[in-house]
Amino acid sequence: MLLSYQPGFLFVHIEKAAGSSIQDALLPWSGQKAKSHLRRRLALLGPINRIGGLYRALQFPEHAPASEVKSCLPPEVYDALFKFAFVRNPWDRLVSRYAHLLRSKERRRHRVVSRMEKFEDFVNWEIRRRAFQHSYVTDHRGNQIVDFIGYYERLSEDFAKVCARLKLQVELPHANISPHRDYRTYYTPETRELVANKFKRDIELFGYNFDGLA
Repeated sequence: MLLSYQPGFLFVHIEKAAGSSIQDALLPWSGQKAKSHLRRRLALLGPINRIGGLYRALQFPEHAPASEVKSCLPPEVYDALFKFAFVRNPWDRLVSRYAHLLRSKERRRHRVVSRMEKFEDFVNWEIRRRAFQHSYVTDHRGNQIVDFIGYYERLSEDFAKVCARLKLQVELPHANISPHRDYRTYYTPETRELVANKFKRDIELFGYNFDGLA
């Protein structure tokens, strides 16, 4: 995630939804000193601008949900930020993450995933891990607590909306791409239905079906 007070924004980084590209693009406005900080499990935000008479230095996981950030900031500060995230078709996102972990030998989860016999094992593992996108952008009551949700499927268009809102002129790089064949070919009828059932909240909230946006 990235937090900036000038301009004021909070980017909630959901895994495998173009988050690395967005972080790279907006890093100069985040207060972070180096891109390498984003590769750490905990992203050090460092000294933050003066807020309500206080100076704060906060630490959040790189993929911290909005609810965690909200709990650490004064309500008036959180409310003043432009808060946004990007989401991705759950079936497509699972395949992208699977391909990424298989080829990323330096990732701590690579060994676990590489030992799985089939893609279905990975799907079940992700379900147990509760890797649901809605949990990044909602509170414990299920209420959306970000201002804008962009879509991986229309990344350029929606990122342009973010930049217009923040009055920034930024080019979006391509980062952390996980090549793989058409995600639909990974699924059997059973695993397709399994994702439909277990990721039902993501699918309904963000308006997806198996082939993309509904």
